Amino acid sequence: MIKYRTLIGANATQEEINTFVELVASGGAVDEVYVRMGVVRLGAQIAVAEVAGQTVGVAALKVPSHEYRIGLQGTNKANYSLTEQEYPYELGYVSVSPEHAGKGIAKALVAEVMRLAGENGIFATTSNPTMKEGILPSFKFVPVGKTWKNPSGDTLVLLVRKSQKDNTDQQRHALR
Repeated sequence: MIKYRTLIGANATQEEINTFVELVASGGAVDEVYVRMGVVRLGAQIAVAEVAGQTVGVAALKVPSHEYRIGLQGTNKANYSLTEQEYPYELGYVSVSPEHAGKGIAKALVAEVMRLAGENGIFATTSNPTMKEGILPSFKFVPVGKTWKNPSGDTLVLLVRKSQKDNTDQQRHALR
């Protein structure tokens, strides 16, 4: 049976952080140093999937730094505006162990991160076909800007889900 839990990154134990970092770094898409910094940033929350007490999947609701946003917005990357007001959060570090892949764990972890984000705008960057073509679009993420290559040569895409607050406000006005 798969159990899910959520914790505040800054309050996570060193063991929880190490397990999180090892699982994310094993995928090879993100440097371990950046994972360690991002997971404990103020406001970061972690979703964890466990089987028999072993962590088999993780994802995070991140609060990106100003410098990171500027880098993504640049012409050598996505070339798309990511203001803190529009997109206060980033979905990131979604990783599932290979032996548990294909069981819906990644989608459940993304659902938890989306619950944590509430109606706020959120963005994600990925090179993973399953994420960019299946999971993220199912949560109303759309690709924006241009693609770019990371140092490993992977082609990355920026996807955003605009604030759902605007939709809620529009629905309220339509009912009047």
